[in-house]
Amino acid sequence: MKLFRVVFILASVLLASCMALRPVNKKVSSQLYLYNPGKSVLHPQYMVFHGSPSESMVFIKILASEVVFNQANPQVKSQARLRVVYTLYSSLANNEIAERDTQQFIIDKETVTDLITASFKIPTAPGKTYLLDVTLEDEIRQSSTRDRVLVDRFQVDNQQDWLVLNFPENKVAFEHFFYPNETFRLIKQGDKADRLYISVFAPRNILPLPPYSLDEQPENPPLPDSTFSLAYSEQLLYKLGGQGIYVFHFKPEVSKGLALRQFGDHYPQVTKPEDMLPPLQYITTHDEYLKLLANADLKAAVDQFWLDKGKTFGNARDLIRVYYNRVVFANLYFASSKQGWKTDRGMIYLLLGPPVSVERTETRESWNYEATETGEKITFEFNLTDDYWIGYDYKLKRKEEFRPIWNRAVDYWRRGKIFSM
Repeated sequence: MKLFRVVFILASVLLASCMALRPVNKKVSSQLYLYNPGKSVLHPQYMVFHGSPSESMVFIKILASEVVFNQANPQVKSQARLRVVYTLYSSLANNEIAERDTQQFIIDKETVTDLITASFKIPTAPGKTYLLDVTLEDEIRQSSTRDRVLVDRFQVDNQQDWLVLNFPENKVAFEHFFYPNETFRLIKQGDKADRLYISVFAPRNILPLPPYSLDEQPENPPLPDSTFSLAYSEQLLYKLGGQGIYVFHFKPEVSKGLALRQFGDHYPQVTKPEDMLPPLQYITTHDEYLKLLANADLKAAVDQFWLDKGKTFGNARDLIRVYYNRVVFANLYFASSKQGWKTDRGMIYLLLGPPVSVERTETRESWNYEATETGEKITFEFNLTDDYWIGYDYKLKRKEEFRPIWNRAVDYWRRGKIFSM
């Protein structure tokens, strides 16, 4: 039965406050340590907003607990010192640099709670695509982490043309998923209108094919369950209804713009049996999964599945911890019009674990794995592709040569062993 979906607009008014990208054929020689929380003590998030025709804002968020504060300063105040070193490439393949700079942020501990946010501006122009190579350094801890962030000014009316502010904190929303009772404001760069259209789509539940499958996966372009309009103002508050993808746009004939997700009351966490069962499709046969699905007591069925694989309670507990931790991280890292674990990158991440290193360009990610004991190396290549109303996602370049490693990973999990390369 379909859930009733609706977007509510609150009548209260606040005071004003504050995929066709250029082809890149050259691989990046430098390696990034992405999607592996254990590789660094710093785990910043980045978000881009095109605030004007000539500039974009880059917002940074990091947990205050990951940063060191001390009083070694003239004011004898508890402070952290963060430095951002970045290079903005207008073409990474041709080493075309639009800007290179360093920004320093002094953070007073008394001004933050659990999160630290900061921002800086970069020069950008409509009709272009950039790649931001950015390193965040904790100068006191003397640790750093590096990332590459796509800055998309090529696609008209894409996600980065919108800024979402949480209410009542009025802080920048880095995650584009919301729970039903959360409210937010919307700020749009560029052309706007008095009426805002909202197209509501059911979440896409189709699973990716195995990495060795060369078959095509036909899928008709999704149509919205509904489209309706509301009054628009940067001071109005909005909130989402039932589960779905909510696309906010100003042109009624074009269902692209800002896509916000409602994937359930607990997403990205996996806390209920009905959330724990679907990811098992990667390591069960079709008949096994249907049998689990038909069980009247899903919790007992899932528990028994892992106990049968692990043989002991302790081993089963470890299998569950690692497997579903990967589901959570896949949800955080890779969500598109699907939950993160249902995407190509999420599938590889869930079964094989985090890559040793990642190479990222404007249009590609390459994940490098290396077996510790045997030295075996394997690389998965993901190409930037259109993802309907979301704008873009990454699609795996499937190869028959991936069959042995995939089968080995599935076999490990089925024999009660955690698989990692």
